[in-house]
Amino acid sequence: MNVRTRAGLAVIALAGVTVACENTREGLEKDAKANAPKVERAAEQTAATTREVAREVSKAAAPAVAAIREGTAAAAQVAKARMSEAGRAADAARQTAQIKAELMADASIDSTTIDVDTRADTQTVVLKGHVRSAAEKASAERIAAAKAPGFKVDNQLEVRR
Repeated sequence: MNVRTRAGLAVIALAGVTVACENTREGLEKDAKANAPKVERAAEQTAATTREVAREVSKAAAPAVAAIREGTAAAAQVAKARMSEAGRAADAARQTAQIKAELMADASIDSTTIDVDTRADTQTVVLKGHVRSAAEKASAERIAAAKAPGFKVDNQLEVRR
């Protein structure tokens, strides 16, 4: 085959491809126009189904959400009560330390045999052990009352000579 023949065949093939592409493009446009309403209906149905499923999920989850809210509220109340208890216990421990320190600082009291317990739940300071005199017992009670305002003092100290 010579060059002219080949060139002619190439021109004919190119023309055929161009015509085929034109037909394909027109066909695609036609198909797109014909299918557009179907695609829109399918999209609307999908959106409607999605909304319905979302309503059903929300409805089904409502009891669980309510239970979680109730559980969270109950946990918060328990935590608040525990924090309050912890605060009272810390306050009681502070009172105990202050009373014991003041008893040790007072030279007129032999504090080595005095046990100080502070009960947060009853707001009570309990003094136990023994002292040398009624005056020491009274001084220990006075110190406990002064260092733990708002607490009752249960003086169980025994006088031993």
